[in-house]
Amino acid sequence: MSNNEAINEQNEDQLEEFNEQDESPKGPSAVSLFVDRIKNWLNNQNKTLVLGVTVVVVGILGYFGYQYLYKMPKEKKGQAAIFKMQQLFDSDSFALVAKMAPKLADEYSGTKAGNLASYYAGVSALYTGDFKKAIEYLEGVSFNDNIMSAQVIGLLGDAYVENKDLDKGLSQYQKAAKSSKTEFSAVIWYKKAGRVLEKKQQWKEALEVYQLIKKDYKDAEGAADIDKYIARAEANLGQY
Repeated sequence: MSNNEAINEQNEDQLEEFNEQDESPKGPSAVSLFVDRIKNWLNNQNKTLVLGVTVVVVGILGYFGYQYLYKMPKEKKGQAAIFKMQQLFDSDSFALVAKMAPKLADEYSGTKAGNLASYYAGVSALYTGDFKKAIEYLEGVSFNDNIMSAQVIGLLGDAYVENKDLDKGLSQYQKAAKSSKTEFSAVIWYKKAGRVLEKKQQWKEALEVYQLIKKDYKDAEGAADIDKYIARAEANLGQY
């Protein structure tokens, strides 16, 4: 064998040994570990992002589906259902409304129509003498309109007083008077609060209410006879 052949054979053996070493199982390098960790982190981030987006999309679709496929049709149907009852209520047919309204209030609960039906049910129950039922329905009524909201509070006061719960009735009257945006409404509820205080023999507190009306609402409709209330409170206060 010539020298060149011997050198070539030695080179081939070294190259084969190098390839075998390169293919042999060795531990992963620091670089490969770092790359793997980056890949895993990115995969996890992608999964979290996809999951988060999915939850948001499902939530949005659920909300709009509820609003447009369930609530709005139910609202429209409810408005049509209570139309006749509204006419009966406007004509003071409270006995009939008291029979119809509770069913509609329950059937269309969660809608504006259902809320209005609850109001009709509560007021009709109050006017027909079922004070516990009036409290039950009026407590579930909520209006964004300030005038209607104050009225519901005051009517609850009427129901509590008629149900012999003077303390709760007084609290409702005071709340209704303070939340009223019209002087006429405030005078009505303050007067009723004063009358409850009279029933409780709290003449000093009643006098303070009547004096407040004269001071802050003297020109309001309903306040013209306030001196009569003041005189009665003062007269009875002198006896206790």
